[in-house]
Amino acid sequence: MNTAPDMARGRIGRALRSPLLHFIVIGSALFAVDRIGDEPAAGPTIRISANEVSAIEAEWVQRMGRPPDAKILSALVSARVDDELWLHEARALGWHRTDAIVQRRLLRNQRFLTPDVAITDTVLLERAYQQGMDVSDVVVRRRLLERMRLLIASAARTKPPTDTELAAWLESHPDDFVQSPQVKLSHVFLSRDRRGESLARDAEALATRLHDEGATPEQGVRLGDPFLLSSHLPLWPEETIARQLGAEFAAGAMRAPSLRWSDPIGSSYGRHVVWIHERTPARMPTLEEVRRSVEADLMRDRERAALREHLVQLRARARIEIAPRNDGAAQAR
Repeated sequence: MNTAPDMARGRIGRALRSPLLHFIVIGSALFAVDRIGDEPAAGPTIRISANEVSAIEAEWVQRMGRPPDAKILSALVSARVDDELWLHEARALGWHRTDAIVQRRLLRNQRFLTPDVAITDTVLLERAYQQGMDVSDVVVRRRLLERMRLLIASAARTKPPTDTELAAWLESHPDDFVQSPQVKLSHVFLSRDRRGESLARDAEALATRLHDEGATPEQGVRLGDPFLLSSHLPLWPEETIARQLGAEFAAGAMRAPSLRWSDPIGSSYGRHVVWIHERTPARMPTLEEVRRSVEADLMRDRERAALREHLVQLRARARIEIAPRNDGAAQAR
C-alpha cells in the first residue's frame, strides 16, 4: 500500500516530467530575455577606476609574467566592462537575492565571520547584502555571469536548425569536417632495446628479406620482435596513428607504398617495416555522417552571435567611464 510520502513523490515526479512544466520553464527564460531587451534606453553607468585598471594589469602580469601591451590591456578592460554589464542585468532580474547558490555562498561567508548560531539565515543574508558581498565576492560574480550567459544562449537554441541551414554550414566550413586520408596497415617491429646498435642494420636486412621472399603480412609479422601494441592497425588517419606510435612512424606510414613492404620506418620504440593494405583519400563527408557535429557547431555559433548582439545592445544603452592608469580625468563613452 502506498504511503502518503510515496504518493507525494509520485505526484512530484509526474509534475517534473510534464510538458506543461517544461513549457513554463522555457517560456520564463524567454520572458526574461524579452524583459532585458525591453528596458528603457537609459542604461547603467559602468565605471572602471584607475585602481581597477591597475589591478587588471597586475593580474595579467602575475599570470603571464610580463606586462600587457596597450592592445591587450584595452581588451582586458573591455572584458571587465562586459562582465559588469552582464552583472547589472543579473541584478536587475533579482538573481543576487533569489539564486540558491548565491545565497549559500553569502551565508557561508557570514557564518565564517559570525559563528553565533543564534543569528538566523535571513539576518545574515541581509547583512551580506549591506556589506556588498553580493557585489564583491568572486564566486557570486561568477555564478551570476554564468546564469546570464546561459539565459541568452538558451534563448538562441530554442529554434532547431533546418537541413538547409546545416548543409550551408557544412559547405561554408569544409576544413572543420573534412576527413583526413587514412591507411590500414600491418608492421613488423624490431626493438631498439633488444637490438641496440645493430637496430638499423637489422631493419635493412629484414626489409630486404621480406621483399625477396615475397612474405605476406601474416608471415612478416612473425619475423619481428614482440610488440605490446597491435601489429595490425585498422583504417586510421595520421593523427590517430601518431597517438599510438608517434609522429615519425605516422608520417612514414602515410608515405609508404601500398600492397608491398616499405623501407624501415623509425619510431620511439625502434624500427618497423610496413605493409599498407588499404588507403582512403581525404574527402568531405555527407551531412548525415556528421550531422550531430555540424548541428553542435552551428548552435554554438548562434549562441556566440546572441551574446555578441546582446552586449552591443547593453553597451548602446550604458554610459561607460574608464579612468586612465595615471589617475587623470575619466574617459566617458
